[in-house]
Amino acid sequence: MRVLIVDDDETFCQLLAEVLQNKGIQVVWTTDGLAGYEKSVYESYDLFILDERMPLVLGTELIEGLKRNNPQAKIILISSFADRALQKRSQNLGVPLLSKPFAAERLLEMVEGALGSSIKPANS
Repeated sequence: MRVLIVDDDETFCQLLAEVLQNKGIQVVWTTDGLAGYEKSVYESYDLFILDERMPLVLGTELIEGLKRNNPQAKIILISSFADRALQKRSQNLGVPLLSKPFAAERLLEMVEGALGSSIKPANS
């Protein structure tokens, strides 16, 4: 399983990657939203985890592009600013919204929900 994380906070990317890698998930991450979109065009991923507020591009704009290229793309939107407007926007886009800060367990629950399957421990 491959996941692409796009968040302008490098430390946060590393933290998310560690949580997922500990479950045996292959993770690619970038702090550049436009580079993230480019990766999505040329490489295959099972899930995208996107921050909403980044320089140059919003996560919701990336979602629109991803869904144009792959309507079945599985995506989780994350944000420190998960207000009602963003909640409504994520619902309209058909993606779950995860509000920062969150526990690792909550992230894993959201990943399982988005993928529609449980995550196996890395050692099994």
